[in-house]
Amino acid sequence: MPIPFWRRLFWSGLHIPLLAVALLAGNAALLQLSLSKPLVVLEAFGAWIVYLLDRSLAVGPEDYLNRPGRVSWWREHRTLQRGGLAFGALLAGWATLHLRPATLVAGAGLGLVGMLYVLPGVRLKQWGLLKPLLIAGAWSLGTTLLPVLEAGRTPGADLWLLTAYRLLWLLPNPLLADWPDRVGDLASGVRTPAVRWSYGTLRRVALGLLLGALSLGLVLVVRLNRPVAVVDLLGVLLAGMVIGAARRAVTDEHLVLLDLLVAWPAVTAWVLG
Repeated sequence: MPIPFWRRLFWSGLHIPLLAVALLAGNAALLQLSLSKPLVVLEAFGAWIVYLLDRSLAVGPEDYLNRPGRVSWWREHRTLQRGGLAFGALLAGWATLHLRPATLVAGAGLGLVGMLYVLPGVRLKQWGLLKPLLIAGAWSLGTTLLPVLEAGRTPGADLWLLTAYRLLWLLPNPLLADWPDRVGDLASGVRTPAVRWSYGTLRRVALGLLLGALSLGLVLVVRLNRPVAVVDLLGVLLAGMVIGAARRAVTDEHLVLLDLLVAWPAVTAWVLG
């Protein structure tokens, strides 16, 4: 059976740089920061490098059970993988030459966290919520803290509130992403929340996180005194609608929609710009 184009696109991770830039642009617009081009390049290709390394270094027994098609596809496209790593490293290296020292230090710290996830033999999936927290935390903090540091500003309450808001919004994605893989994870001895919890519990936790994000988002809009910024909260509501529609189980199609909604802050940047 032919592999659908959208599935191959998502396997390649070519959407990852776009999601990173969308989040970065939306967060900068909310905090009224101008975006540095080197920072945009670093965020976009740094995220893609971590994704590509994950696909090459962190392949576990459960991947052969859960996603044999993806594993085979990557084996057949090693040129894309190596070329992507080389291209991404080249651009990320250029970006580091044009960033503030504080941005570089913070970015290096976040990069090390990402590398921890992809190191062979490191089984973060075994540690309950650590894996989804690590993924959502790196994406939320990386796209909020770094633009503030690059702008030469001191991190304040608005930054941490925005980071917490993004964390609660993004956390349901890695939590739910493990649901279609639970059978292979269980057979391989991997105890993710999707394995330990029923789908009803997983879904309620995801919706609860989005409700928390919505609450923090409203507080953020009030603090910023920018009523038009409420447009960003529409992304949270849309994510809740996708999860709400997945009553019996979350599918790959639902997960693709949730991933695409991570780019919603680009709409925020456009409206606020």
